Amino acid sequence: MSRAEAAGLLSVAEDADGPDVQRAFLRAARHVHPDTLPDAGEDERRRAEADFDRLLRARDVLLVPAAPAATPLAGPDDHGIVRGDPDGPRYRRVEGRGIGGSLVVLALLAFLLVLLVTFQQGVRGDAFSPSPDTPSLGTAP
Repeated sequence: MSRAEAAGLLSVAEDADGPDVQRAFLRAARHVHPDTLPDAGEDERRRAEADFDRLLRARDVLLVPAAPAATPLAGPDDHGIVRGDPDGPRYRRVEGRGIGGSLVVLALLAFLLVLLVTFQQGVRGDAFSPSPDTPSLGTAP
């Protein structure tokens, strides 16, 4: 849907500001929203849903500012972000980044945890000596 079609559907100018567009949308939606037709038949409700959907799309078209041609944000070091894309920002793929760095950090954290537990047991003096009530593996009960 073009901006001209959307403006014609909502009866506002193409360059109308946000509050005017919203006001026109609400005014039109009061007449075509399916919930305002409790006694309507199935065909009338479907028609009302389609009309309301067209109003929603028209409002969205007019509320999104007209974007200029796609231009880079900051220059050569902008990480490939492009403004003005209707599907949202696009980012260039950075090679060499994956799960490997996360696995290295996870392994380091596990190592530090083992080291900390061993140190605590060493400070308490029971790092490598079993307690007296612990049965040994080599003797029979």
